[in-house]
Amino acid sequence: ALVLCYFLETNSKQCNLVDKNVIEIGAGTGLVSIVASLLGAFVTATDMPELLGNLQYNVLQNTKHKCKHQPCVKELSWGIDLEKNFPRSSCHFDYIMAADVVYHHPFLDELLLTFDHLCKNDTVILWAMKFRLENENQFVDRFQTLFDLEMISNFPSLNIALYKAMRKGRMKA
Repeated sequence: ALVLCYFLETNSKQCNLVDKNVIEIGAGTGLVSIVASLLGAFVTATDMPELLGNLQYNVLQNTKHKCKHQPCVKELSWGIDLEKNFPRSSCHFDYIMAADVVYHHPFLDELLLTFDHLCKNDTVILWAMKFRLENENQFVDRFQTLFDLEMISNFPSLNIALYKAMRKGRMKA
């Protein structure tokens, strides 16, 4: 999350978030959502239902009366009720942000399905990832079947990479 936040803050001219629709998946404590909100975005911070109380508290404490747009906190369990909760016809995100969502857990298929569902042709995915095990490499390979992926920052000593992604064939368009 710190890597992604640092990127957003230091690259705010190239990655202008003012009045952009942003969703953070797997927001956890909400740090990326908070920073994106402070940078002027309409933010939807999402996570599993049992984490929403802490997420809501953190977001509110750090953004109330400080942001152009007050962020929204919403439940998102990867792969579940995506069309019901985030209908393709009415939900459009300029950016999908994710920090450290890929690790050894049984929901990597659902995570990929969620990226696919939320991403339109012009949506940019900004994804910070810590590499721990082979599962991460396998997920990256599967991710690249749907999305073009570009490493925009690398921190080898921390095993962290920051990626920009878009739907296949859209990166240069």
